[in-house]
Amino acid sequence: MRFFKENTPYLKSLTKRAAALTVMILITVGSVVTVAATTCNANINYNGAKKSVQLFSTDTGDILQAAGVKVGAKDLVVRSEAPASGGDINIVVKSAYDVKVSADSSVKTVTVHYGDTVADALEAAGVTPGSNDIVIPSRSTGVSNGMQIDVKRKYNITVTADGQTKTAVVPQGTVEEALKEAGVSLGNEDMVTPAKASAVAEGMKLTVARVTYKEVTAAQDIAYSNTNVNDSTLYKGTKKIKTAGQKGSQTVITRQKLVDGKLTDSSIVSTTVTAKPVNQVTLVGTKKKPSAIASVGADGTLVDHNGKNVDYRKVITGRCTAYTGGGSTSTGRAAAFGLVAVNPNVIPYGSKLYITSPDGRTVYGYATAADTGGGVMTGRIVADLYYPTSSQCKSFGVRNMRIYVL
Repeated sequence: MRFFKENTPYLKSLTKRAAALTVMILITVGSVVTVAATTCNANINYNGAKKSVQLFSTDTGDILQAAGVKVGAKDLVVRSEAPASGGDINIVVKSAYDVKVSADSSVKTVTVHYGDTVADALEAAGVTPGSNDIVIPSRSTGVSNGMQIDVKRKYNITVTADGQTKTAVVPQGTVEEALKEAGVSLGNEDMVTPAKASAVAEGMKLTVARVTYKEVTAAQDIAYSNTNVNDSTLYKGTKKIKTAGQKGSQTVITRQKLVDGKLTDSSIVSTTVTAKPVNQVTLVGTKKKPSAIASVGADGTLVDHNGKNVDYRKVITGRCTAYTGGGSTSTGRAAAFGLVAVNPNVIPYGSKLYITSPDGRTVYGYATAADTGGGVMTGRIVADLYYPTSSQCKSFGVRNMRIYVL
């Protein structure tokens, strides 16, 4: 064994080496302690899958990168703890999903996240299903990227058909589909209000009017026509039927349209003539009438306005007036043209008369003495002539007339 003196050069050199080695060891240990103090633990929950990493950085992006998690712009990232507390860093990542919501004839695309349900997607789309509505998939189903959600509406409606009114709950669609759902069948020509192609809505009132047709057979008359033929043997203003007209007959089949049993339209299907009509032939006089009494014979005869010779017993000339108004005559007969008022002491009731003006221009014609009055009884007038209208009375006025007692 070698011993060295305390102050020898070799001993001094050895001492320096030992001191240097001690310093290096201290530096190395200090570095290890510093590294251990800055390392952090991070727990990541990515769409329900959990993993943990250790690293020197506390940055969220670095932690997710270290965990191999790629985050989209719409993804949800929640960090729950900072490293200053000395605990682990917890990060929850939920991926964003684009979901389509179809409701009320429109489609909306909304963004939801992992863990959300169909109910969350409906809320994001602003769609509130009613108690009768059908949601596919169900509201509690978890969402997935690209999911299609359909909301099938159901509506309360009222249907009136066949004399009855009932309520029904039907899915969205057309009026025609709603009626079928409500158990109401439609004929090809039934009338539906609103129109069958209209979209059904909450509280809608539907009306079905049944349209039916039937054929009706009926016998009808055929009117006859009239042909006028001039006849020179008849005076103007007179007519005579040469051939009497006769109605024909026909069988008519009509197709009737009924709406809820009420006739609304009809059209003729066929017409069959069973008897032809016989046209009427009427003779029309063209012979000119005499303008006045042709003459008054000295032998007590006259020629009337029709050119007929008439015998008379006496003639009375004097003022005559006219009256009207109906009622009964003094003899009990109903007042009418041809019944005149006289003084029965001069002209007895029931006498047959022919009355005309002295010049023959005004002809009252044949008459019967059937009434009386104050004027004739006082002698102011010789007769009061009845006319059907007041205008005829005014036209006649007061005239001198000849009364021939036949």
